[in-house]
Amino acid sequence: MDAMKKSILLLFSALLLASCHGARYHYKQGNRYAESRALKRAVTEYKFALDRKPNKAKFLTAMNTYGTALLEELYTNYRFADGNDSLSVYKFLEAEKWTNYLKPYISVSRYEGFYTRDYLEQRSRYMAGVYERSHGLIRAKDYQQAQKRLRELNELDPKYKDVKSLLRFSEVEPVYTAALEEFEMGKYKEAYYRLQPMYKKYPDQNELKLLMDEALDRGMYRIGIVSDPNLTGKEATISAAVQSRLISELYRLGDPFLELVDRTNFDLIQEEQESIVQGTTSDGALTQELLSANAYLKVVVNVADEIEGELESETKKGYERFYVKTKNKEGETVMTAKYKKVTYREYWKENRVHYIAELVLTDRATSKILSVNSFEFDEEDKAHYINYSNDQLFPGYWKYQSRDHRSDNPEIAEFKRKELARLRKASKSVKSPATMRKGAINYFAQNSAKHVQTLDLRP
Repeated sequence: MDAMKKSILLLFSALLLASCHGARYHYKQGNRYAESRALKRAVTEYKFALDRKPNKAKFLTAMNTYGTALLEELYTNYRFADGNDSLSVYKFLEAEKWTNYLKPYISVSRYEGFYTRDYLEQRSRYMAGVYERSHGLIRAKDYQQAQKRLRELNELDPKYKDVKSLLRFSEVEPVYTAALEEFEMGKYKEAYYRLQPMYKKYPDQNELKLLMDEALDRGMYRIGIVSDPNLTGKEATISAAVQSRLISELYRLGDPFLELVDRTNFDLIQEEQESIVQGTTSDGALTQELLSANAYLKVVVNVADEIEGELESETKKGYERFYVKTKNKEGETVMTAKYKKVTYREYWKENRVHYIAELVLTDRATSKILSVNSFEFDEEDKAHYINYSNDQLFPGYWKYQSRDHRSDNPEIAEFKRKELARLRKASKSVKSPATMRKGAINYFAQNSAKHVQTLDLRP
């Protein structure tokens, strides 16, 4: 793959460079290649030149001379390959490719059809031999080599005998055989996922679909999501919300081997969970509904701390800068900064939440705990701002607002002003615990679903 990418990159680079040069440059390049008898490179450069100046006489002459020489060389190589059908076929195809390439620029009529009859006979003999070898490879169950040979036949003649059917068989049979072995060993998931790409490629292959359906039926793992009847208050409410969200997340994962409470209807499952949480489902009905499950899944939020802080505030002292016109020593009018004593209000608020959830998967038949996992969620949000209309505000201290005192201390560094300006523009809102609770519910549900997906659940 790396070599292919490198070749494509080199070709793209060559074409890009070619597009940057003029006709004369490519003509000279063609002459250099022609002198060294690199005829394919030479005619390619002449093509670039003619694409830019189609009627230039010396370009046409060069292309005719060396294009004809190249075709003579290629068809001579084809004639000398006579007796070797494999070599003859590919030598002819190469000559034909260059004939088509040069056809818009030179006369190629003398070559068209001249060797076709011989070629078709050689190709027929060669393909017959490859076809027989392909049958032998299939009988020997060497499917990889058989595919290689059959693809070659398909490229030479897509309508040749039953090549397409044999190619399909050589692709499907080893996959089907391997999947059948896995199925018989009880590895239903492995068998299903081995068959899936091949069935996508060949959806009309019934045997693939039948084995996939059987693997899915036998490998299906049914989970009943249950609640904890001992939970009350906030923990019970949040746990119920996590359960509801968890059902959605499990469905979103799209695991065909995971089924909830032996139901395929999403709405019915949601209704059932709501009934369970609300306590409106009888114990008998619940037991009957969950009897088909292989395991019970319970997610419980056993710690739910939500702290909504009070909005605190404090009156602060500071200085507001303003400017007045004054005269300097030279008598010029200048703007001079002055500072007046002011007060402003500073506010703080902080909300925090902390939750711990536990996910427990229990085998229905044995009551054995199959998996336990805990998740923790912490979040906090703060608001810190000031109320003041002017951005020329500086912090500081003063004793008397209406008169000076020796303890007055304005902090008039510019970074101090910018700090207060930032607080003046800061958000006054803070995320509520209810909003953070939604984030916790999504977090617990998503991570619980991912955890379930990582488990090797087999009926």
